[in-house]
Amino acid sequence: MITIGQNFHIIHMTDDLAVLDAWYDDVFSVTRWMEKGSSPQLKREASLVGIGDLCIEPMQPTFELEGWENAPLGRFYKRWGKQWHSLAWYVDDSQGLTELRDRLENSDVELLDIMGSHLDHTGGEHQIEDRPIFTHPRSTVTQLEFMVANSMIRDVRLHESYRSTWWHDTHPLHIRRQSHVTLATRDFDRAVKVYTEMIPGTLLDEREVDLMKTRSAFVAVGRDIVLEIAEPLESGTPIADWVDAHGHGLFAVTLEVEDLAGAERYLASKDIAPRVQDASTYLSDPTTTYGVHWGFTTNDIKGDTRPLW
Repeated sequence: MITIGQNFHIIHMTDDLAVLDAWYDDVFSVTRWMEKGSSPQLKREASLVGIGDLCIEPMQPTFELEGWENAPLGRFYKRWGKQWHSLAWYVDDSQGLTELRDRLENSDVELLDIMGSHLDHTGGEHQIEDRPIFTHPRSTVTQLEFMVANSMIRDVRLHESYRSTWWHDTHPLHIRRQSHVTLATRDFDRAVKVYTEMIPGTLLDEREVDLMKTRSAFVAVGRDIVLEIAEPLESGTPIADWVDAHGHGLFAVTLEVEDLAGAERYLASKDIAPRVQDASTYLSDPTTTYGVHWGFTTNDIKGDTRPLW
């Protein structure tokens, strides 16, 4: 049985890991699980930081290594620069990971290995043990990673003593939970099919979003992530402009907060400015948030049963 679990991480690609790490410390008071982990194979450096139950992986290419621009992450950076890169989840066990791999392959979802090559099973039985699998972003709007949790990952959320309530009770943003991750596309029907049929997600709601001028479907995937599949309805909006430039991909990560006016005052104190906002939702200007859109909202999602932090 396929059981997609907790989010593993969301990659934030940058050109200076130390600077971005310091920004996450300053703005979100993150927990830090890994600091400047280097991978000569992938030619990248990364950290893992926690905001409540959400994990962000700040990452940069290792520019001093020869050939960094030809590695998968280097190619992404050369094309898009500072940007959200991908989403990752834990799968409960190896059998579930294998079943998920087979399900995606049977649905013509293109799968990749860690080096960006096509996943090849010509060597015999389809055994992938505990190795992660990746999707090609043209198959799933953005790249996805699925892996089995193991003892080599220092994920502090997996410890029984971990409490995410500090970000609600004490941090100035008073974050209630991660609200949703927005995937932008102009092929709405196919994207919804991907996340409700090919990947075992649950459709919670479908509606038009006035602020962003989108047709949006909200789909729960795993234990703690809701995806917004968003198709722009008008030109000249932030998401329409982004889709025109990028084609499709991971557009924004949004947190649910108690008080939007209070959150806005705090963000302004950190030199973060809005791109658009209304009475219940704020979307950052990416030039003030290291190339990515961060969202903050007081809205609940219809049908969302996830616990608050």
